[in-house]
Parts: sequence; structure tokens; C-alpha cells
Amino acid sequence: MDNNEIEISEGNLTELKDVYQRLSADFPANELKDYSHFQFLLANEKYKLLWAKQEEEIVGYALIYQYEHIPALWLDYMAIDQHYRNAGYGSLFFQKMIQSKRDGFIGTFVEVEIPEEDEDTRVQQLRRINFYERLGARRLNIPYKLPTNDGGFPMYLYFRPSSNVHRLPKEQIEAAIEEVFQFIHSDVTDRHAILDEFSSFIEDDYFS
Repeated sequence: MDNNEIEISEGNLTELKDVYQRLSADFPANELKDYSHFQFLLANEKYKLLWAKQEEEIVGYALIYQYEHIPALWLDYMAIDQHYRNAGYGSLFFQKMIQSKRDGFIGTFVEVEIPEEDEDTRVQQLRRINFYERLGARRLNIPYKLPTNDGGFPMYLYFRPSSNVHRLPKEQIEAAIEEVFQFIHSDVTDRHAILDEFSSFIEDDYFS
């Protein structure tokens, strides 16, 4: 079967144990929430687990947040099973994920690690950056920080605009980040203080 025939299906809370094991293997510990917090997130219909499958075999998964008042997505996590990597499945999964969005959809936000000095880690991080940039994502000019209970963890914040979007207003960026901090990061006590550390740097962003 050709990889363009993958299907995307929505998961549920009963599959959390499976996806949490995958998350623990695919992402650094400091970027993960506790299992109980994922239970809380998935109990809300705005936060969704998506599976990418080919003939019932799991190719990859994603956890996304669908905004209620902003026509955009926040891609919280996405990974392809190691047996299917480097074969175009990641790009296909991402494209299929956004194809079904309603008219007026402006784009997708995604946090990306800043490359470290350690060579092995750096190579993987640069691959991830290149992956999203090939898909058309642009790095926002913000000193963004991922809120954790150990403080703010510096990361890049990328945005993949829809083809007809050439400007992302400051107000929409602020609203998108604030909503994510309030919901996805509701387990972080100092999330508002962490947001204050960089919110004054948010400005309109333009895409050529």
C-alpha cells in the first residue's frame, strides 16, 4: 500500500496508556506532562488524540488542541513510529491533519526544541526543525518558554500559516498562547509569571 493511503482516526481515553508509553519514548521528560494531566486534557473535547494508520497498523500519532475562538490548531505532540520514519509519513500526516479544517483556518502552532551543543541531540533537533520548515512553518520572533514546574524552558515557537495568510496579528498570537497556557499548562503553578517573561516581546508577524 502506498503511504498516501494512510487514514487518520481519533483516539480516546482508553488508549492513553498506549500513547503515553510512546510519548515517553519519543519526547524528553521535561516536555511531558504527568499521566493524570493527560487524562484531564483528553477528557476535554478540544484536546484530541489522533492516530495515523495504514491497514490498521499504527504509523504515528499526534495530540492537538483545537481552539474554540481562534481558527487555528496547536500541535502539542506528533511522532511517527520508528519503523515508518524517513519515508514521508510525517509530512503526509501533518498535511492530512490540517486539510479537514474549516474555512478561515489560519494555521498551526508548534513548539520546537532549540538545538543543543551535544552533537547527537543536536542532529535530531535540527531534523525536527528542518521537517517543520519544509512544511512551510516559520519561526515566530518570540523568546518563547515552555512552562514547567521547574521554570520556563526556552523553545522556538513555530507557525505554519495557511496559504492565504500573510500576517499573524499580535493579538491572535497572544490569545493563542494565553489559551494554551491556561488549559494545556494548567498544571504549572507559575505559568502566568512565565508568560509575563516574554509576552511583551510579541509583535505582528509577517509571511512572504
